[in-house]
Amino acid sequence: MFLVHAPARLAPRLAAVIPSSFSGKLRKYLAESAHPPAPAAPRGRLLACAFPSPPVDAIEDGAAESHPEERAEASGMSETSDRIAAAWRSAQSLPLFMTQAEAALDYAFQPIVDIHSGEVYGYEALLREVEKLGFRAPRDVFDHAHGIGCLAELETLLRRKAIAKFSRMKAAEKTKLFLNIDARNLAATDDMLDTTVAAVTAHGLSPWNICLEIPEIHERLAQDDLRNLVGRARDRGFGIALDDFGQGYSQLRVLYQYEPGILKIDRFFITALQNDARKRLFVSSVVELAHVLGIRVVAEGVETPSELRACRDVGCDLVQGYVVARPFTDLGEARPSYPVPTDRPLRSDMRKVAERDFLEREMVKLAAISETRSVAHALEIFQANPHQSILPVLNAAGEPRGLIREADLKSFLYLSFGRDLLLNPTLDNHLQRFVRPCVVADINAPLDRLVELGTEDFADGLLVTRDGRYAGCLLAGSLLKISNEVRLQIAQDQNPLTKLPGNSAIADHVTRACAEPSRDRAFCYIDFDNFKPFNDAYGFRIGDRALILFAELMKRRLDTLRAFVGHIGGDDYFVGLEEWTPDRAGRLMAELRDEFARNVESLYSPEHRRQGYILAEDRKGRTQTYPLLSCSIAILHIPTGLSIENLDLLSNHIARLKQRAKAESGGVAVATFGADGEDRSAVDELHKTAERLREAL
Repeated sequence: MFLVHAPARLAPRLAAVIPSSFSGKLRKYLAESAHPPAPAAPRGRLLACAFPSPPVDAIEDGAAESHPEERAEASGMSETSDRIAAAWRSAQSLPLFMTQAEAALDYAFQPIVDIHSGEVYGYEALLREVEKLGFRAPRDVFDHAHGIGCLAELETLLRRKAIAKFSRMKAAEKTKLFLNIDARNLAATDDMLDTTVAAVTAHGLSPWNICLEIPEIHERLAQDDLRNLVGRARDRGFGIALDDFGQGYSQLRVLYQYEPGILKIDRFFITALQNDARKRLFVSSVVELAHVLGIRVVAEGVETPSELRACRDVGCDLVQGYVVARPFTDLGEARPSYPVPTDRPLRSDMRKVAERDFLEREMVKLAAISETRSVAHALEIFQANPHQSILPVLNAAGEPRGLIREADLKSFLYLSFGRDLLLNPTLDNHLQRFVRPCVVADINAPLDRLVELGTEDFADGLLVTRDGRYAGCLLAGSLLKISNEVRLQIAQDQNPLTKLPGNSAIADHVTRACAEPSRDRAFCYIDFDNFKPFNDAYGFRIGDRALILFAELMKRRLDTLRAFVGHIGGDDYFVGLEEWTPDRAGRLMAELRDEFARNVESLYSPEHRRQGYILAEDRKGRTQTYPLLSCSIAILHIPTGLSIENLDLLSNHIARLKQRAKAESGGVAVATFGADGEDRSAVDELHKTAERLREAL
């Protein structure tokens, strides 16, 4: 039996893998190996630990035969020897691994931009070149580091690399760097934050340039560690982002308790968002909740223009994905802004401009305060602005962090010695104690969304941002004016009789649908047959009842089918369907036509119902026989993969299709745009013209 002492730097690591069921002999030996005494002659039967590279341990056959405790040690030693060997290999490979990681690994940066303007808000640092170390994915690198006990050291090294590279980017001081945090390293919060502060300071940046992404939250993660991280990171000026929202454990609680400045929605909910009503409902609800809490929302993994438009429609503030830019390692590819797909020109564009002008007129630019200032400075601002009851709080980038109510400070001042305590420089009187969450909205948000957000807390109003930075405040009185403006706009665009959306909304729907080639679309144009003779015979009151009857039938049958229903005017209606085949749309409209024909008979006299017709004068004054009311329906199907920019071409096809529907015995005509030669040649010519324009530009 041979005994070789373990190296001093390895002994604690070996001791950590020895099961607690072993006797104290081996543990004592390993503990003493850190400061080994002079070798002494061993007594009795001892464990032989030979440490060549790597070690191969052996236990003497028949060891500890006469002592039960030593027999227990021997029985478990074979299971432990592998772990001892692994610990030895880890200690030997750790310096080499760190050296190789520093030399081989690199970072790519993917832009995160404003969803309306395309201006760069920040960049996410993404680990690259992991293949050089023999790994398939970045996650494998961190798993390996965790396994050999150097996760904290690796994260520190990589953060320094990312910050150093980011600092060389043009205008780095005006943007943010998003850094991911490994959940397994949250216990070392202070060391992590201190080394990060040192790194950003050394490269001429400040902590507000860094946004730490809280990873997917698992049940096993200690909430105390997370609370400690968020609190201490905020104290140092770092931003906080909640990553992959919708994927992890208890993230709603994290969202409520820790109020991150940024929320990144998991790409699962973004993929094909425009085609999934449930996803749109989920994302729009999350966005509304985030805005009520003053949080900006990033749509992650956006890959197509259709997805980006859907994200914009549900209210996302920022976008990240291939549709904007791919990650780059060459800093020369960085740009101050990136083109983002815009909505096609709509007839309501002038209304949007008018809405923004109205919003800017109602917005008040209240005096604001930096989150690093003192309570005494806040009191000075309130004193200098006696009509101001709230004080927006901004970070170093000018982004809203919340607001302070004057009433909260006054309630403290009214206490005995309250003012002295607030103004005492030796006490902790940081503003954060008085900062309340507030509703934040972008200046490009539709007025109706602002009204929805403002109803959460009318007393404080809401803060308005432009490109993420504080632009002004909408107080309660302004929100009431905006609410009235929204009602007026809705009333102006609604048909006064049926309360259905009017021509402006119909035109917007058609334009948007024509620009979305990712799914089938169907436009249904409905026109009453023989309505004028019926109206002349029974009067306008009964005629209006027929119009209302059809509108109610449409809403009852189509509301649950994600259909857009509108009233063009008079006896003309419109239905827009998405993800409907021509045959299915034709059957639906035929059923609606039959139901209307059955129900409208109740408006006729018993005699006319028995006859099945009425006598009335035509436009030339001649008495004619007219069948009972019915309708003709023209259905134009736009297939997947086809987008239409020239709406005049669409109108010509619909006009021909309406004439065909009037001549059909069943009253329904269905056609697919582009199926006939005339349409196809026109579409091809449009595509050629567009290609020539792109080449010229």
